[in-house]
Amino acid sequence: MARRVGYRAKFRYWFDNTLSRGTTGLIGWLGVASVAMILVITAALELVDTEGRHPEPLRLLWETFVTTFSLSAPTDQAFVATLLWFVLALGGIFVVGALIGLLTSGVNRRLEQLRKGRSQVLETDHTVVLGWSDQIYTVLGELAEANASRRRAAVVVLAEQDKVTMEDRVRHRLPDTGRTRLVFRTGSPLDLRDLELVNLNEARSIIVLAPDGVPAEDADAFVLKILLAINKGPAFRGRPHHVVAAVRDSRNLAVAELAGGDAVVLDGDDIGARLLVQTARQSKLSVVYHDLFDFGGDEIYMTAEPTLVGRPFAEALRAYQVCCPLGLLLADGKTVLNPPPGTVISPGDRIVLLARDDSMIKLATRQFPVDETAIVHGVRGPAAPESTLILGWNRRATRIIEQLDAYVAAGSSVDVVVDRPDAGPAVNRLATRLRNLTLRARTGDTRDRGLLETLDIVAYHNVIVLADDDLDALTADSRVLVTLLHVRDILAGRGPGSIVSEMRDERDRALAQLTKADDFVVSEQLVSLLMTQISENRHLRSVFADLFDADGAEIYIRPASYYLRPNAQVTFATVVEAAYRRGEVAIGYRIAEPGDGHGVVLNPDKEQLIPAIDRVIVLASS
Repeated sequence: MARRVGYRAKFRYWFDNTLSRGTTGLIGWLGVASVAMILVITAALELVDTEGRHPEPLRLLWETFVTTFSLSAPTDQAFVATLLWFVLALGGIFVVGALIGLLTSGVNRRLEQLRKGRSQVLETDHTVVLGWSDQIYTVLGELAEANASRRRAAVVVLAEQDKVTMEDRVRHRLPDTGRTRLVFRTGSPLDLRDLELVNLNEARSIIVLAPDGVPAEDADAFVLKILLAINKGPAFRGRPHHVVAAVRDSRNLAVAELAGGDAVVLDGDDIGARLLVQTARQSKLSVVYHDLFDFGGDEIYMTAEPTLVGRPFAEALRAYQVCCPLGLLLADGKTVLNPPPGTVISPGDRIVLLARDDSMIKLATRQFPVDETAIVHGVRGPAAPESTLILGWNRRATRIIEQLDAYVAAGSSVDVVVDRPDAGPAVNRLATRLRNLTLRARTGDTRDRGLLETLDIVAYHNVIVLADDDLDALTADSRVLVTLLHVRDILAGRGPGSIVSEMRDERDRALAQLTKADDFVVSEQLVSLLMTQISENRHLRSVFADLFDADGAEIYIRPASYYLRPNAQVTFATVVEAAYRRGEVAIGYRIAEPGDGHGVVLNPDKEQLIPAIDRVIVLASS
């Protein structure tokens, strides 16, 4: 039999529920108590007023109301009336004190919520960054650079970090973001309700960052879940989101693309491996890629040029003074860099070109003279076998060796010095799949000077020093620096073709340069730059895919003697013409004695004389 609940218990239950609503409920009951006290005191004053001193009832009601909150009672009253005014003043003290306390508490609570970053974002046409890692500083810096010409730009960051902490960290690393406003919100990118805070449906692009300090499998799982939430979440399903993300393990690329739908998903390990291999074989190539990837130097644009429709692509090479055409974005969305000779620009095609800014993409009004006497057609001999030494091991090492096998000539070799137990089985499995490389491995600490002196480092064409991804970035980069110092000291100017080191933290590059290595590749930073570029223009994905593909057009830094006679004083227009006659596209050069540490110049003015150069930077198929 159910127990009967009395009216008193029901009232108490109802009263408790109203108080549990927080500040609003408390202020409501405080108002009820105030009204009741004012009415009671007003009625009592009317009853004790036998001499007619009090004004009419409505006027008296107003005076009691004012007295309650101002604590100023009328004077010259009878004793009983004075006592009632005193009681009203005491009640007023309670009411005013409680009201101030509640309002203060409510304001503080609201400020705390704002500090935590839990309010709704109303930005539109903004960029959203989901997640937090060391890549955030590169991404935000590049977005600020990209938005420099926009009047109103905003970037919203959603991460499981304290809002104030995020603001302080970014302000320390990026004190000036120009016209770009940074908005931070605290929440989980995996939570559908938190994702609604940042107004994804009105964003121009979305960048997903994997967390630091976790295994690649866990980082990729984080990215995959976010892609799934954006692509399948009830509030976002069917929206035209432009999403860019990267996975660290190539095995997770296919499932991430399934989860992301139309999202652009990059293979971070594959890109890092390709960059390392290409850079190891061509000194200073990382400088070229860094310039192409960031927004601070020359950028890649796509532009329609009706006056060139129906003409050969070769005419586009000569049509711009301060831009370098790279290829064509065809009407079907496919990109062709360094198109075959005789390729005609069709209606709907757009020219892919390198320019300092989109405002500088203008056709020249005149033809640029070419010095025919300076052009030569140097013959490249057959590719010779190469020997490569890899010091260290990480999850990208297998992919690096596979990519190296695709580039080098038959009979080449690679020696690996490893100090991780998981490297041995991986090397044994890999050795049976290689076509052009002979793979040999030995165990040892790459920081051991005695071990390094036994390797005959001077005999290798290329040396690659890898950062251990099982360690934190500081420790991994410190080990790389120690190895580089020993290698450079052993070589003492007799070095191999190039020494390339992989770094984990961009801030360590300045220290690494003191070791006088030829190149430094910060894989995660370059992937971050690439993600930011694609977030601004999704067509760039096919451009970079062609650059990284061993079967497509790639960037080469080749001897100037292939194109020009020795000591020729020419304009860059002559260099462009010399490269075109070899079926290549010239995009820059490298001076023989650089004064800035690398000597790489991209997209020079075609009309100006260039200094003595020892290398020409070209796009070529092989």
